[in-house]
Amino acid sequence: MDVFVDSKTKVLLRANLVNEFAIKMVSVINAKELAWFVAREIVGSLGYEDCVIYYLNEEANCLVQTAAIGVKNPSDQEILNPLTIEIGVGVTGHVALTKKSMLVSDLSVHDNYVTDVEPALSELCVPIIFGDRLYGVLDSECKTAGAYGEEDRKIFETVARMIAAKLALIEQTELVKQYTAELEAKVEERTRELKVANDKLEYLASIDPLTELVNRRRLDEVLAQEFERTSRYQGELSLILLDIDHFKTVNDTRGHQAGDEVIAGVGRIAKVMSRISDTPGRWGGEEFLIVVPQTNRDSAVAFAEKLRQAIENEKFFGDLRVSASFGVASFRPGETIPAVLQRADEALYRAKRLGRNRVETETTA
Repeated sequence: MDVFVDSKTKVLLRANLVNEFAIKMVSVINAKELAWFVAREIVGSLGYEDCVIYYLNEEANCLVQTAAIGVKNPSDQEILNPLTIEIGVGVTGHVALTKKSMLVSDLSVHDNYVTDVEPALSELCVPIIFGDRLYGVLDSECKTAGAYGEEDRKIFETVARMIAAKLALIEQTELVKQYTAELEAKVEERTRELKVANDKLEYLASIDPLTELVNRRRLDEVLAQEFERTSRYQGELSLILLDIDHFKTVNDTRGHQAGDEVIAGVGRIAKVMSRISDTPGRWGGEEFLIVVPQTNRDSAVAFAEKLRQAIENEKFFGDLRVSASFGVASFRPGETIPAVLQRADEALYRAKRLGRNRVETETTA
C-alpha cells in the first residue's frame, strides 16, 4: 500500500512540475533553446536519469541530436558532434517513422537498439508531433530494466505535445518575421522607386525639353530663393534677359527645325558659360533669363557681353548665324522681383531699339 501511495504521489508531483515548466516555456524564443530547456527540466525537475531531444532534418531525412542531459552528456555542455539517426533505425528512428511512442522495458532483447555513449536497459521514446507534422522525438534511457511505466509514457507524451505546440508557434513566428521583413524590404524598394519616379517627374516639371535648361516655373522658384537670400544677407544679385534677334525670320525662311536648333544651341551656350551657382533658363519663346547671384551689375554686364559674342560667333543648323540682345538689371535693397525684372526687360528692349546684338542696363541711354 505504501509503495502504491509513493508511486501515485510521484506521478502527481511530476504532473505538477510539468505544469510549472509549461509556464516557464512561454519565455523560450527559439527551437534549440527549447530543446535544452526541456531536457534540463526532465532530468533536473522531473528526476529522470537521461533525456535526449532529436529534431528532424527534413532535407537529410534523419534525426539530429539537439540537446542531451544525463548519461549521454553528463557535463551539460553544447554537443560538438551530435548523433544522427536515420528514420526507421533504432528505437528513436522507428518512433519517427511510425509517429507512435515506444516503451522498451528490456533493451537487451531488443534487436533494433542503437547504442550511443553506453548501452541502456530500458528506453522511452515519444514523437514530437503537431497535427501531422513531425518535428522530432523525445527520448529517455535508463540503465535499469523496466524503469518506465505507462504513467511515464503519459508524462512524456504530454511534454512532447507541449514541445510540438511551442515549435509550431516558433516556426509561425519566424514565418511572420520573415514575411514582415520581406514586406518591409518590398515597401522600402517601392519607396525608393517612387522617390526616383517623383524626382524624375519633378525634374521633368522643372526642365524645358528643347534646351534642357530650367523652365519658367523653376526660374520663378529660383528667383524667390535668391531674392530671399540676397535680402537677408544684403548680398548682390543680377538678372540677365536675352532675346534671339530676328527669330521669326529664322522660322519663316529656314523652318521650325532650324528655329528649334537655334534655341537649343543658344541654351547650350548659356549653360556651358554659366557658373555652377548661376541658373540659366528658358523664360519663354526665344527669350532666356539667367539668374546670377553674388554678382554686381558691372560683372553681370561683362558676362552678358561674353555670351553675346559666343552666340554671334556660333554656327547653327549648318551655316546659320544669329545674334541676341541683352538686358541687365541688379537688385536694389527693398526692391521686389517684378521691379527688377521690369528694369531688365526695359534694358533688353532698349538694346533692340538701339540696333540689337548688344548689352544694355537700366542706366544706359
